[in-house]
Amino acid sequence: MTAYLDSSALIKLYVTEAGSIKVAEYVRSLTKPLPFSHLHEIELKNALRLKYFRQEAPRRTVEASIRLIDNDLASGILVRPNLHWVDVFRKAEELSQRHSPHIGCRSLDLLHVACAVLLPAGDLLTFDARQASLALRAGLKVLSV
Repeated sequence: MTAYLDSSALIKLYVTEAGSIKVAEYVRSLTKPLPFSHLHEIELKNALRLKYFRQEAPRRTVEASIRLIDNDLASGILVRPNLHWVDVFRKAEELSQRHSPHIGCRSLDLLHVACAVLLPAGDLLTFDARQASLALRAGLKVLSV
């Protein structure tokens, strides 16, 4: 089994934020590479570019962080999981039917949890309370660092 970090956790590896040290310590303790889907990639890189747009980070810092992500993917620290996106969207719709009326899941929460379930990942690390609630209901162990 593997650990799944959603984008709120992964970004803490590439820019210093509250929780960055704890996430880095947790990732260093893992024995397997981190799953890094195309969903992760667009969400993470866009979040970094938004940091520049919001003037929370200089352009060179954002560009350096994106290069680090690409390097980690090329070196095998991050790996593309074998996910079939039709299955991911079907699982997300199933999770939506069962849980959105009760906990108000957002689409990206549904997609991340669906990915984690289908990998399968036993553990999910997120800093999003609704996503954590969904993950628990989907049978995942939610990590806190």
